[in-house]
Amino acid sequence: MVGPPRRLAAALTGLGAVLCVLGWYQASGQATVAQQIPYLASATIPGAALLAAGAVALLRPSARADAASDRVRAPALTRQPSGSPGAEAAFLRVPDGRYLHTPDCPLMDGRADAVPLTAAEAAGGVAGVEPGLRSCPLCHAEPPAPAESPASSTPPAPPAPPELPA
Repeated sequence: MVGPPRRLAAALTGLGAVLCVLGWYQASGQATVAQQIPYLASATIPGAALLAAGAVALLRPSARADAASDRVRAPALTRQPSGSPGAEAAFLRVPDGRYLHTPDCPLMDGRADAVPLTAAEAAGGVAGVEPGLRSCPLCHAEPPAPAESPASSTPPAPPAPPELPA
């Protein structure tokens, strides 16, 4: 159902359009510019102002829509990450998604199926989380570098020198 503010905005837009057309029609029948100016001042300019005000009011998101978006988004942000019970969710992802998102990413607005992840889960250091999630091109969520294992922290041994023929 359309609320009263939307109806008022639609009425303003319609009235503005009617005034613009009426002003143009009346001005087009006049021979000189001096005869056209009264129609521009009395109908066309106020009609354009009403048209613009009505369009802005129609396109402006309502407070009710913002509250509904927050209600839908809230459960995704309050769920705990799967890794540890007391950890804070630093990133979000969709169940079958390939991208890592920040909690304030516009693509996650209204997604009830968003899965919260800790930094360790986002890095792929926890079993059950797919490693290699890419950064979202919109929110630019940068996954942390995966933790290195002690075996990979030692530098590789230099290659053996080639043997010379005798």
